[in-house]
Amino acid sequence: MGKIRSAIITAIVALATLALFFFGVVSFDLPGNIDRYNSILANIGLGSELSGDVYTVLLPDGVITAEEYDFTVAEESSVADEYADTYVAAPGGAYYVDKAVLDVYAEDDIADTEAEQQQALGQLAEDISRDAEVLAGRLANRNLTSFTVGVLGGYGLRVSVPSGYDFATYAGYDLDSRSVGLNAASSIIGYLSRGGELTLRNNDYGNRDAVTSAQTADGGQVTYNILGTSLEAGDVFKSVKYFAMGGVYGIRITLTSEGRDVISEASAAIADTNQSSDQTIRFYVGESEVISLTCESAITSASFDISVGDEATARNYAALLNSAASGDTLSFVYEYDEVVNATAAGGENTALFLAVAALVVLAAVIAFSVARYRLLGLTFSLMAVLFSGIMIAVVYLVGITLTVAGVFTAMLTLALFTGCNFWSFEQIRRESDAGRTLQASVKTGYKKTFSGILDLHIVLLVVSVLLTLVCRGALSGCGMILLIGTLASYILHWFTRFMWYATMSPARDKYKFCGFSREAFDDYE
Repeated sequence: MGKIRSAIITAIVALATLALFFFGVVSFDLPGNIDRYNSILANIGLGSELSGDVYTVLLPDGVITAEEYDFTVAEESSVADEYADTYVAAPGGAYYVDKAVLDVYAEDDIADTEAEQQQALGQLAEDISRDAEVLAGRLANRNLTSFTVGVLGGYGLRVSVPSGYDFATYAGYDLDSRSVGLNAASSIIGYLSRGGELTLRNNDYGNRDAVTSAQTADGGQVTYNILGTSLEAGDVFKSVKYFAMGGVYGIRITLTSEGRDVISEASAAIADTNQSSDQTIRFYVGESEVISLTCESAITSASFDISVGDEATARNYAALLNSAASGDTLSFVYEYDEVVNATAAGGENTALFLAVAALVVLAAVIAFSVARYRLLGLTFSLMAVLFSGIMIAVVYLVGITLTVAGVFTAMLTLALFTGCNFWSFEQIRRESDAGRTLQASVKTGYKKTFSGILDLHIVLLVVSVLLTLVCRGALSGCGMILLIGTLASYILHWFTRFMWYATMSPARDKYKFCGFSREAFDDYE
């Protein structure tokens, strides 16, 4: 390779690499302080241990807190007697329960004695505890990096989900995104805490005998249950899953054989304008409409898709409907007043500390490589910086939520890239010490390490694919990061060899360039 061409290639790669790394890592205020550039790294979504979570307390309809009870009685003494007649103190004193809720558990439909009320309170607590398990299953199916569901005082559910903030939002540089993230987290809790069974409804078609249970309060419009009273959702639906394809998000509904017949008959009737003026199948959970499907013709396939506007909504719908279709329904309709931001579980500055630690590790790798391999080490350092920039950019583009485990996985892939290159370098050193020319040493050194490096990368690729496809949440994210890092490591391993040749061409003393030394210079094969 000619010296001029070598210098041009080296300059282009170096400038592109440094530019990618600079804009990938460094955030700064723009001139005039009217705006701010947030780096690619600062725009990557963070897990709850790095950016905090959003939590709230869910209460079943008819359950209030002791604070609300005491406040209402104290401030509005006129209703004190009414509240005393309406509510019963739950064990522990943290909550009060409407007697009408307890009457449901009574054998004679009225829990009027203290013994009956205490027994009903125990059964209520058991149902709420079961609801906590159902809600935890929905959140797990939502593929969040982390979440918690706990029972408070026996009669309330404390639910937390990741805030989904990136560092720029968490640090307060992008307040608009903070509001969006808070709303998104609130939507997850709001959708997945919907209680009631899954029903399909239409304004004209359905079981007239089930009008009472299928009636909505929207404008007095009566809707009919398409499935009727003889079928449950589990008899019709096999699964409901999230899907994304070509920028289109939605849910994919798979039917049982019986469900296929039912939906085919119902959709054919609904699509026929002579039989129905409403060509829509509405999916309800309890008395809340979740999603709808317009029927232009009969649905005869075993599965069908319903598209929605964005990924988050599609994942919410899929997790909720799959749970309800499987019979995992919540016993109560839950309400909550507000969602609250909590600081990062690992500490307020955990994300910043991890970023600094990662940069220190990268600087240490660069310092060691330059000290041991001289200008060759500088060439490798450029590739290490390029590797880091590519990892940051791809993680951002793919939309991976970064957790502490994800950061360590990324560092593991940097160690993989570094180790493979140093292995080849040391093998080249041995060949050089054996008396080969540098060109012959490079060729033989890479040849001897090729199979080992290839096998290692193949194994890690298989592991990363399994983690991505089989696991959920943080482990799935780690699998994706490992997949990206493994591919980048292997490709840049060979690009490092190319850049070695490109930067070595102008050097007069090739061995001095590599930091190698040898006593004999005779070439032999």
